[in-house]
Amino acid sequence: MKFMVRFNTDPLVAPLTTQEIQALKQRRRQGEFGPTTHGLYVVGAIGVIALIGGHMLWTTVQLIGVMVSSGDSPRPLWQSFLPILIIIAICATALFMVLLIRAYLRRQRSWVLLARFADANGMRFGIRSAEPRYPGLLFNEGRSRASTLHMFSPAGVLADVGDYKYVTGRGDNRTTHHWRFAAFRLPHPVPHLLLDAKANNMWMLTNLPKAFASSQRISLGEPFDSHYQLYAPDGYGRDAFQLLPPHVMEALLNTRVVYDIEMVDDWLFCYTGSAQDLTNPATWRLLEIIANGVLGSLAPVVGRYSDPRALAGAAGNAGYGPGYPVQVAPEGKRLRRGVNISVFIVFAVFLAYMILTRFLGLPG
Repeated sequence: MKFMVRFNTDPLVAPLTTQEIQALKQRRRQGEFGPTTHGLYVVGAIGVIALIGGHMLWTTVQLIGVMVSSGDSPRPLWQSFLPILIIIAICATALFMVLLIRAYLRRQRSWVLLARFADANGMRFGIRSAEPRYPGLLFNEGRSRASTLHMFSPAGVLADVGDYKYVTGRGDNRTTHHWRFAAFRLPHPVPHLLLDAKANNMWMLTNLPKAFASSQRISLGEPFDSHYQLYAPDGYGRDAFQLLPPHVMEALLNTRVVYDIEMVDDWLFCYTGSAQDLTNPATWRLLEIIANGVLGSLAPVVGRYSDPRALAGAAGNAGYGPGYPVQVAPEGKRLRRGVNISVFIVFAVFLAYMILTRFLGLPG
């Protein structure tokens, strides 16, 4: 299978017309791009902020007036300071409202451009899509999971690309995790492989939300080992070598971008915590490189791959053979979870701090 993916990025740079904007807004109101907060709510929020700011300003003025009339403060000082305070409050409120409006307009421009881009490239655009059903390691974490400002397609090599977020913890410990991802289709299922990029790790600890047993780590030699840690299910080292031959590894290294890469079932996912601006044509040129270079090199290898364990398990099964889906044995479908060492490091630092403050008399 030979890929030649090319995206038309002209809709991202061509001027927007009033007719296009109005037509896309109408489609949004009809719910085509998913449920979102309507612009009127944003305007209403700005109005509420303005009312609250005005009320606080009026309360302050009244308080100052009472202080002046009671003789608690020098009258000339308050008389000269009061106009300055009012001007500062008005300017601060106006500046805050301008920043809110500008942020809203920037976001509006982003989704309009992306919706127009999706139309031109035979894709669909979603402002927010809750609970995306992918098998990748990010997509079962936390709660309130959603893809945002993303492009997806029921056909083609690139299935989905955009932002992704989920929430962990509650109360003061509540954290919203933000990722950017791209989901590519593979010809058929493969064993679960993870390429953990070293460049985006910290202190040799993975940036990914899940850790996997170190016994599953596979070395593919240099220069690949300097850039990625490869994980494969126990007993699937030879399969990893078969699925990641030198020319595929070279294509990965030539992307010149830091992605964590996961192959699971019939999907290849690219993850990054860094910014990924889909309104920038350069981002789509990069996705073309991944689709044509990495997937173009990988797809023929995947097409030839078969799991001998699944073949052995299917012996005597009349429903397995040419024309039937390629299978992966159960032991190869998922990596074994490991212990995230960062938890122990945090605990060790906390324990050392407690010992120092308790027994050495250091200030706590």
